[in-house]
Amino acid sequence: MDKENLICTGPALDMFCNLELYADDDTVEIDLLLFKHFVVKKWIIPKYGLVFVWDGYKKGSNHYQWTNSYLGFMLYDGNFIILPMATIRWNGDYDKDLNKSTIELYRNIVEQVLSTNAVGIDGSEDYGMHIKYKGRSFEISDAKKYKKWLSQIYNETKQPDDTPKDVCVRMKANNIQGKLLDKLQNDGFLYSRKYTWDKVYKREDE
Repeated sequence: MDKENLICTGPALDMFCNLELYADDDTVEIDLLLFKHFVVKKWIIPKYGLVFVWDGYKKGSNHYQWTNSYLGFMLYDGNFIILPMATIRWNGDYDKDLNKSTIELYRNIVEQVLSTNAVGIDGSEDYGMHIKYKGRSFEISDAKKYKKWLSQIYNETKQPDDTPKDVCVRMKANNIQGKLLDKLQNDGFLYSRKYTWDKVYKREDE
């Protein structure tokens, strides 16, 4: 994507790597850069196709006291993207300056997700998620089950000559988000609909 669409840059989980966030009206793109110059991976997310995002954690290596973090992006067709994110770090006491670019990256990704009206769950107050009660942790193994569920609905919804966007629009008209929220709540991943990102996110100046 053109540099004019660059929103922000932040540290990646991998050493010597950064993540660059780009967005336009149709797409969110995240590039993984080695030594700030060499693009080694790109994640392309069509805004029309984004239905669900969650904040996940994986156990780190034995050399680290914190956990590895990621954001999961699930599409209407059930496919999902795991974006490795640098964890908010504590150096004895919480150091806001140490985490400044990490928090900025999280916040800007969250705001891009909110602009698509996708469902977002879980998160940290460090980047604006004020969630009083949390449900079960949504894991990658759970995402695989939701992938199967969503892809079945996607295939049943698809009609001859449909584009992917046509199918997503029809699924949205058939209240797939309401069904998704019910499923997340029934499965224990969402304590209450009051705790989705659109309800709990607070910008830094609020």
